[in-house]
Amino acid sequence: MDLSLIRESLTQPEKLAEHRFPIFREVARLANDERTVAIARDLIIRLLSHRETFTDGYDALLDALVREVGLFPYTDQTKSEGLEDQILIEAHRVHGVGEERLFHSLQLSVFQELINGRNVVLSAPTSVGKSLVIDAVLATRKHKRAVIIVPTIALIDETRRRIASSLGSSHDIITHPSQARLDDGRPTVYILTQERALGRKDLGDVDFFVIDEFYKLDMRDDDDERAIDLNICFHRLAQQGAQFYLIGPNISSVSGLASDYKHVFIPSDFSTVALDVHHFNLKQRGEERATKLVELCSSLTSPTLVYCQSPRSAREAARTIHTGCNLPICDATKDAVTWLEQHYPSEWEVIQSLKRGVGIHHGNVPRAIQQYMVCAFEEHRINYLVCTSTIIEGVNTVAENVVIFDRRRNTKTIDDFTFRNIAGRAGRMNRYFIGKVFVLEEAVAEGDHMVNLPIEGQDLSTPLSLLLDLPQTSLSTGSKERLSTIFRDSKLSEATIRANRYLPIDVQNILFDAISGIYDRSPELLQWRGVPNSNQLRAVCELIYTHIDQGSSLRHHGIYDGNQLHAVLTSLMNAGDFKDFIRRRVRERWETRTVSDAVEDALAFLRKYVGYTFGRQLMAVSRIQADVLGRHKRSVPGDYSMYAAQADSLFMPAGLFALDEYGVPAEISLKMKRHWGAIEDVDHGLRLLASLNTEQIDLHPFERDLLNNVRRSLPPRAYSA
Repeated sequence: MDLSLIRESLTQPEKLAEHRFPIFREVARLANDERTVAIARDLIIRLLSHRETFTDGYDALLDALVREVGLFPYTDQTKSEGLEDQILIEAHRVHGVGEERLFHSLQLSVFQELINGRNVVLSAPTSVGKSLVIDAVLATRKHKRAVIIVPTIALIDETRRRIASSLGSSHDIITHPSQARLDDGRPTVYILTQERALGRKDLGDVDFFVIDEFYKLDMRDDDDERAIDLNICFHRLAQQGAQFYLIGPNISSVSGLASDYKHVFIPSDFSTVALDVHHFNLKQRGEERATKLVELCSSLTSPTLVYCQSPRSAREAARTIHTGCNLPICDATKDAVTWLEQHYPSEWEVIQSLKRGVGIHHGNVPRAIQQYMVCAFEEHRINYLVCTSTIIEGVNTVAENVVIFDRRRNTKTIDDFTFRNIAGRAGRMNRYFIGKVFVLEEAVAEGDHMVNLPIEGQDLSTPLSLLLDLPQTSLSTGSKERLSTIFRDSKLSEATIRANRYLPIDVQNILFDAISGIYDRSPELLQWRGVPNSNQLRAVCELIYTHIDQGSSLRHHGIYDGNQLHAVLTSLMNAGDFKDFIRRRVRERWETRTVSDAVEDALAFLRKYVGYTFGRQLMAVSRIQADVLGRHKRSVPGDYSMYAAQADSLFMPAGLFALDEYGVPAEISLKMKRHWGAIEDVDHGLRLLASLNTEQIDLHPFERDLLNNVRRSLPPRAYSA
């Protein structure tokens, strides 16, 4: 029977009933041929969506086909017949991860490779269930110290929740820089970003590590700091002999992995869902795409993700959905909306869309609110979730439909790799057999994605920031000569240059001269510790803006010199809470900027600049002034580390601020501070949270729901009262 006729019949129940014998016969033939098993698997998944209609032995035949193509999680264990079937099922059973689950054949193959001590690089579609293998390996307790490297803090919390639910009673879980290892005899699992992994000093005995989305090791941009950090992280852990499991989708080949790692590369198209991709080939400009988006969202009744290229595009798409579809006020999000309106301007499109059941998820939305959006989507309180690249970097959620509204990421056209990564979010094993992908613009050109690790192939294009963190034994002869020249030609010590590897060497040398000049005129502007006075902060802000940032990031936040940076930081420190700071930024916005623009500009400044970039820049200045004053001026240097740490926590108590990662918004943490008093660190805050009776204190219903949700996600042993 022709494949096109089979696919057509699978969309029409009456035709399926009429042609079911020839369909099953052809699918069985395809399943028994290794060259066509992927086609058979796709058709079998489509048959599974009609499972309840099969009788008269066809249900048993379908179950046999399911086992034949390795889809054991879909098998009906109550209908398995004979000893051979039972043995097969038991061979695929997952042990030690809580609820009863079965591996499919690819998962079992990867699990066995890892248990046998081999390093594995797995490239497989998003829906394949790569994470279950991690949990199963950890459940064997074969490894005492494991690290899981994920690309975002959002994925840290998602992974923590998953592992805590299955292994929280047997493993210690560490996610935050301030958490110390317990060394209580139980295996330890670190869940970290690459930056956090590099910042820890207790990973020297790690014996197993995972890198999720390992394609980020590839350095397409020479100045990609995060890719450099990820490569250094991989090299450190692999060089100390730790077994590794690298996972990601849609990779055709990997180069640059040292041969002595003896890794197994497993590229697979094994999928647990089928995909229907619809192209509309609409123009980028004009109203056609907005009209089609409304048409689709009006007809789709199951959970739908909408991909947009930027936060602004996401806001516009969300507004298009709720106005174009004339969505009513959503009762399920009422508590969240009333709480958000207490802390943010009600005109913010995130609030207006959520009020009508449309979630918005992008990097400028506060992290805990992002987590709420995902939770509300998974619990069907909202049916639409509009995302940016967070759909592939921080959201692992369940949706039947994906609408690709833009075919760009920021301003660049997405490639085939990114397209397949986004499309792979449609469908989910055992919930949505067939994922539906709607591409509004023209199709993305097909292509292969290769990952190249730069450490093994060092040349003149290898970033210095990568070489500066590698041990001598890992450097090529040419790299050693490059570094030797840099150290010889600089007045800064080798230790300072290495510690400031994120800064170009010419910028470090310019800072040396600038700081020397300031010391000769006004040494008190540099010799501060703890919290600077106004003049000291202004001086360091001038150094940062003029020599380090050079406006590259600060201009995007409306800051055009060091004086402005000083003023904004001062206003943030003096603000009663973030609400005051945000409302001030809204009042002072340019006429061309909307309220939503101003709110998200303020949030982006807080999270991306103050909470991340500023502290790194300040510490670079601190190290160089310590070098200048200590080695060259024979004077007592300053120490800016305390103020940098305060900025990293947005000038909140660090233990309270860290709760945001677990799903507690900063506004609620500040409220809880009045109830709890001083918080020593994040573990102290989590212990207080675990023992909290939310019914006995005055909380908004939304606050109570969020706190209870976080409390349920905590491992009972670690944070029991």
